[in-house]
Parts: sequence; C-alpha cells; structure tokens
Amino acid sequence: MKLGNISVLILIFIFSSCVSEDISERREEKIINRLFIEVVDGDTVVYKGQFMRFLGVDTPEIRNPEHGFYSDQPYGREAKNFTRMEIKKAKRVTYMADGYDKYGRLLVHLFVDGYPLSLRIVEEKYGYETVTVYGDNGFSDIAERIVEASKLVGKPPFENPYIWRRKNRR
Repeated sequence: MKLGNISVLILIFIFSSCVSEDISERREEKIINRLFIEVVDGDTVVYKGQFMRFLGVDTPEIRNPEHGFYSDQPYGREAKNFTRMEIKKAKRVTYMADGYDKYGRLLVHLFVDGYPLSLRIVEEKYGYETVTVYGDNGFSDIAERIVEASKLVGKPPFENPYIWRRKNRR
C-alpha cells in the first residue's frame, strides 16, 4: 500500500473516532435531580437554567405573552400538570440530548424511571407526536414507539399546537 493511501486511512480512522466519540457523548444518558426541574409547559422544562425541549411530542400552549400567546390553549394547563406530576413522582429522572433548537433549548428525551416521558404524554393524549414531521433525531426505537402509541390512542382532544400557534400568536 502506498504511503498516501495509508495517510488517508489514518485520517479517516481519526475522524471517525472523533465523530463516534461526539455522538456517544451526546447520546449518554445523564441523571438529573428532579427537585431542580421547573416545568414550563407540557413539553419543556428548565434544569439548572438550561431549557430542555422534549423530542417527539408537542403539547398545547399555555399563556406566554413573551412569545405572543395571551391565552391558554385548551388542555395546556392539564398537559403541564401531567408533566409536573410524572416528574414529581419519579424516583429517577434521566435524559439523553440531541443538540439545540433555534431557540437555544436543549433537545432531549426525558425519562421518568426509565420510561420516555414523550411517549407517556402521547399515550395519555396530552400531546401530538412530532416524529412524522421532524424525524427521529437518531432515537429510532423511541420514535417508533411514539408513532405507534399515537396511532393506537388516536387524536388528542385539542387542536394540533402547531396550528393553534399559527392562529393565536399576536
């Protein structure tokens, strides 16, 4: 093998090692203290100052004048309370991250006692699944479960938050 080909192979190996390390670090499940979690709404929490947006689900909006919402979407408070109670009763809360959204929120799958909270929210009809719109973010197993649950339980009793936001933002 020529020296140039060996150099290319070495560079490819180094690059692929760096990429896989980055992905494994990002995919590492991290334990967090539920006592320091503030629930913003059904699909967003703050942990030690970091906003975390749940992957795979979109829950109804609650009043937030900063973002142009001057009233609650039906079921918004119920979705927020559901998320709060699931976290409150959990013995262990963990998350796995997948980068940030355009608002600077960390995109996560939050787990309560090992169960994906996004999946539980969809199963209980407090949110619409978003996997079919935004993809699985590299969490194909969880995403498949969310989509399947959505098909099984049917449409939630409120307008899709994406549509509601477009109609109600001022």
